[in-house]
Amino acid sequence: MLDRRRFIAGGAAALAAVAQPEIARAVQQALRAPEPDGGSPDGGSPDGGPAWTPDRSLLRTLPRWLELSAVPGVALAVVEGGRTWQRGFGRASVERRVGVADDTVFEGASLGKPVFAHAVLRLADAGVLDLDRPLYDYLPVEEAADRRMRRVTARHVLGHTTGLPNWRREPGPLVPASDPGSTFSYSGEGFFFLQRVVERVTDTPIARLMHERVFAPLGMRDTSYVWRADFEARMATGYDEKGEGLDTYAAIGRRAEEIARSWKKPLAEWRYDDAVRAAPLIQPAWPVLPVFLTPNVAASLLTTARDYARFLAQLVAPADGVAGAATGGPLALAPATRRALLTPQVRLNSALAWGLGWGLEEDEQGRALWQWGANLSFRAFALAEPDHGRAVVVLTNSLNGPKLYQRVVTAVTGHDHAAFLWPFL
Repeated sequence: MLDRRRFIAGGAAALAAVAQPEIARAVQQALRAPEPDGGSPDGGSPDGGPAWTPDRSLLRTLPRWLELSAVPGVALAVVEGGRTWQRGFGRASVERRVGVADDTVFEGASLGKPVFAHAVLRLADAGVLDLDRPLYDYLPVEEAADRRMRRVTARHVLGHTTGLPNWRREPGPLVPASDPGSTFSYSGEGFFFLQRVVERVTDTPIARLMHERVFAPLGMRDTSYVWRADFEARMATGYDEKGEGLDTYAAIGRRAEEIARSWKKPLAEWRYDDAVRAAPLIQPAWPVLPVFLTPNVAASLLTTARDYARFLAQLVAPADGVAGAATGGPLALAPATRRALLTPQVRLNSALAWGLGWGLEEDEQGRALWQWGANLSFRAFALAEPDHGRAVVVLTNSLNGPKLYQRVVTAVTGHDHAAFLWPFL
């Protein structure tokens, strides 16, 4: 999380009580609308179990949950049996009186990590990047010259076992606190350094690479790691626990876009050196640290629930029907890579572990992948069951979002989740 939150705070007022009847009316209108993408709120799950697609009881309950949790808006999408259901509820902006729609853009925060991880695994399948080769071999910079840091690999980054902190608070070298591969240490710093390595080995700016290799093939037209002008009218406003406006990477992105125009170099073409050069122009009071830079694969994702569901659909797509075949879809992983993604790299407790880019949950209900997102006033959660071909993502525009998304995910999946109990940081 960012410490200097008021540098980028909006001036929004507290949530007005009058907004709640409007939320209720919006949901009632949604109940009368046709089902998106052929979804059926009353249908059964393809594997014969309870359906994940929200039923009308849940949809009628959501307005009250929004009110009680003090969350202005939520976007929800469910993937099940090869089909996607999505819908928005509440307000994308209280002040502008704009409802959450299918194309409302949220800050996805750390939901960007699994997307980037998938691209890294594809590069590994293509022989462009070795998951077990030290990243220092690819990018021998002074910042990473610590003896432990020289041993950090892409596998350590994706499994959060680099020993690095989540984010550094002051400029300085990258110094792991433990031997790489030995303990769990959730780290955005690790992902950001891997981002720099990927830029080096592909000779491609990271935002453009992710668009070309992931977003475009999956039809994720409203997703980016950098700000886009066409997001402005559809961007949700984030709110803190008191209902005051507080944006993070959307605010950074808007200013970065102004700088990009003055440089005549589009944000999608920015590399690490461009982001560093722009940082003092975005906010002179900030130290030049990865947490404040854009693009940032660990934190700056901007997306819609509909788009993120397209990524989840790829993740849970069934096998092609051939023994040992890779998972289907345009971004299929090799069978061995797929198995590695689902294999614990480090254990958190009896129910939770971390694979390659995803948290792993295994209990009496089966196996699931999960990831949170937390950028100050935007909170999100995604969960997927590849064995059953289903997934859910919940995006909220409030620091209070976890109160809501935990109830929603529990209602959708039919049971509670150990991932909710894990202390994030």
